[in-house]
Amino acid sequence: MNDRLQPGQRVRFRLGDIHLPGVTEVLARMTADTELQGQITLLSDQGEVRSAFAVVEVQGILLPLIVPAACIRLHADGSDLETRAPAVPAERHEALKTSAM
Repeated sequence: MNDRLQPGQRVRFRLGDIHLPGVTEVLARMTADTELQGQITLLSDQGEVRSAFAVVEVQGILLPLIVPAACIRLHADGSDLETRAPAVPAERHEALKTSAM
C-alpha cells in the first residue's frame, strides 16, 4: 500500500523506471518541451498491493506513463500541477484504467 502518493501531486522519475510503455516508444513520442516530471492521474493496484503503480501525465509526452510507485519521488515543493497541466478528462481515465490492466 502506498499512502504517500495522491493524484495531482508533482513527481519525478527516471526514464528507466517507466513500466509501460517501453522507453523506446516514450522517446519516439517526446517533444522538445519534455520535462520528466508530471502529475499523477491515477493509482493502480497490483494484485493485493494497493497503489503499486502511478499513471503519470508528463507535459510533452503524448501518452500516459505507468511508473512503479516505489520509483517515484515527490517534487521538492510537494505541490500539484493544476496551474501547469490540464486535468485529464473522465473518458481518458477509463481508457487509462483499461490499458493499465
